[in-house]
Amino acid sequence: MNEEKTREQLMNELEMLHQELAAFKALARDQGHAKETLRESEKHYRMLFESAGDAIFVFETEGEKEGLIVAANQAAADMHGYTVEELLSRNIKDIDPDAAKEAPDRIRRILNGKWIKAETFHRRKDGTIFPVEISAGLLELGNHKYILAFERDITERKRAEEALRESEEKYRSLVESTDDSIYLVDVNGWYLFMNKKHLSRLGLPEGGFLGRAYVDFHSPKAAKEFIDMVGKVCKTGESVQYEHRSHRDGRYFLRTLSPVKKSDGKTMAVTAISKDITDLKQMEEKLRVFSFTDDLTGLYNRRGCFALIEQQFKLSKRLKKGIFMLYADLDNLKAINDTLGHQEGDRALVDIANILRATFRESDIIGRIGGDEFVVIPIGTTGDNIKIVTDRLQKVLAIHNAESTRSYGLSLSFGVTHYDPENPCSIDELLLRADKLMYEQKRLKRES
Repeated sequence: MNEEKTREQLMNELEMLHQELAAFKALARDQGHAKETLRESEKHYRMLFESAGDAIFVFETEGEKEGLIVAANQAAADMHGYTVEELLSRNIKDIDPDAAKEAPDRIRRILNGKWIKAETFHRRKDGTIFPVEISAGLLELGNHKYILAFERDITERKRAEEALRESEEKYRSLVESTDDSIYLVDVNGWYLFMNKKHLSRLGLPEGGFLGRAYVDFHSPKAAKEFIDMVGKVCKTGESVQYEHRSHRDGRYFLRTLSPVKKSDGKTMAVTAISKDITDLKQMEEKLRVFSFTDDLTGLYNRRGCFALIEQQFKLSKRLKKGIFMLYADLDNLKAINDTLGHQEGDRALVDIANILRATFRESDIIGRIGGDEFVVIPIGTTGDNIKIVTDRLQKVLAIHNAESTRSYGLSLSFGVTHYDPENPCSIDELLLRADKLMYEQKRLKRES
């Protein structure tokens, strides 16, 4: 039962009881046996009046007595710091600082049959001012009209409202000052709120999200991913966090979706906080490249080379196609270092790296796995054309030496091995076989 209905019913009961009292008083003049019934009715009237939790006033409406308090319950006296007897000698303007201005208009509206509800301030006996909520209407008792007013001290409610307002201001300040995108969607992905950062990202004016859904601003694929995640949050009632790449500009975001729950525990909306982690992802990529790259030559280092070869092994098993590995060693690097210095030896290694790049394709795996050791996986090369590839390497090497102005020529010894997915082996085993072939070629060079 709502508050207004309770008051209206109480007013009706008071009026009915008053009518009963009047009838019984008339009856009592003629019939002595009605006196006991009259006393019971008066007792019921007083209990109803005094048991009400709200302050109840009855005011005069006519002539010089307009606004005079003719009845007040104990709750009214306690609220204002008076006794009931002290209240009965006062006018409404004595307890309501604004009554002198507002009372005539209120009384006129009530006399016209209006039930009014308003908030104002009352003054206690000690002079303190406090907020009240007034609900008042017409009370007709016989031929006389009164104002029946219910009043409630709303000090605590006002404090709660102020605390809520301050909390909302702090929350809004936090939401609007962050560099993260923050938005709220319902369980179907329709926007309920966006902070300024997200409005700016989508190029929307303030309030531009109203009546719009997530799918209105994102690709079908991205929208499905998001709605699936919202569904997961609604189903589990728990937050989820995942990385997302925007189709709009390719930037990366760490997205956190959290449930907004009703009092019964069911999720009614989902809050999304989207943190831009593009710089972090770029830094991670740089670190990954750095950890996989040889500082001197720019080729893959041992770690990077082996990681890519492992992937090729897996692909080879799946496709049932073998792959070739060329293992090469720069001849006479020690002599170059000893006679011309390590700086010249580094230049020789860089030249070999460039020769390998010129010989093989960008899609091929080329790495430096040791001081003077290089590995090449020519992707897609078959047994029919592996000799063509090695011949081309020798040709590029010869052209380099012919055009070089250095006091020495570059020479490579290499061995070529084949990985068979039907008889798989490890990278180390494949390198060992290639290494033996490479040293056999070195021996033949020395002997010739």
